[in-house]
Amino acid sequence: MGNRIRLGTRFGLEHGTRDIRQPIIARGLNFMHANVPVTCLRLLLGLGLLLTSLVLWAAGDETSDPSATPALTQEQPREPPPPAVKTPPERVYSFGVVPQQAATRLARMWVPLLQRVQALSGVPLKFDTAKDIPTFEQGLAAGRYDFAYMNPYHFVVFNAAPGYRALARDRDQRIQGIMVVAQEAPFTTLEDLANRELVFPAPGAFAASILTRAELERRGIPFQARFVASHDSVYLNVAGGHFTAGGGIPRTLAALNPELRGQLRVLWATPDFTPHAIAVSPQVPARDAQAVGQALVALVSAAPELLKDAALGSLTLAKDTDWDDIRALDVERLRRLSQMPEP
Repeated sequence: MGNRIRLGTRFGLEHGTRDIRQPIIARGLNFMHANVPVTCLRLLLGLGLLLTSLVLWAAGDETSDPSATPALTQEQPREPPPPAVKTPPERVYSFGVVPQQAATRLARMWVPLLQRVQALSGVPLKFDTAKDIPTFEQGLAAGRYDFAYMNPYHFVVFNAAPGYRALARDRDQRIQGIMVVAQEAPFTTLEDLANRELVFPAPGAFAASILTRAELERRGIPFQARFVASHDSVYLNVAGGHFTAGGGIPRTLAALNPELRGQLRVLWATPDFTPHAIAVSPQVPARDAQAVGQALVALVSAAPELLKDAALGSLTLAKDTDWDDIRALDVERLRRLSQMPEP
């Protein structure tokens, strides 16, 4: 048939022969024009144009310049949040205890008591002490302790400067100095100690060291003084035979374990005076100081066993003038014996 083909009746049509070079699209359109209603053809063309527009719009959106985006659609810069207000940490007050005994022992005696005082008062407290009495005195002079349990002479000195104020004291007990010797020692009077080596807890220990040495001097009894870290060390050295006699106070002697206490006896005792002070630094607000003082006194009924464990009696609120009996002594002589500098 040469260059002509016959389409036959594949579509059920009889169109005869066509030139194969006639464009295919034209032939398709001719076919559709002849066989598809005009309305459907328009709908199909419209749908094609719509799809083409959507594809072109999507492609343009993906490659468009972000700066061309309307300003209203851009994320506006946010104001930085205000800085967080930091709550200052709750202040914890130090409670210094004169190191008349070993630090571990003092902690066992005082920590439970201070925990109860904190619970009653709402004032946070932490136990503190020093390696020896001279170091404790330095801490008092510097105002290191917020609250402090100190001997009567310390209170008189550090009440003047840096200004510790009386808070509480033992209501019934008074303080005495004692000289102890070994249970089997032959000594019966202070004069028997002449020209002997005697041991004391520290130069500034009021009753155990200052009062006892003052009495030896007053009587003209010559002796050599040696100093150790605590009352307990005095008792151990005397019981062990290292020194002839030593200075202490009844409260710390009574607190010894029975075996060690049984190896010692009291040779002599001083007159009694106003006992140790619980004092507060002038840096502590009056409200907190008052709350701690009231809680200490409340222990008399709330937890008397804690007072006993700390070798304390019935506590009462105190005032600075309660220690005027100490001020009436020869303060300059006491200072010389204590080897403490003037405040």
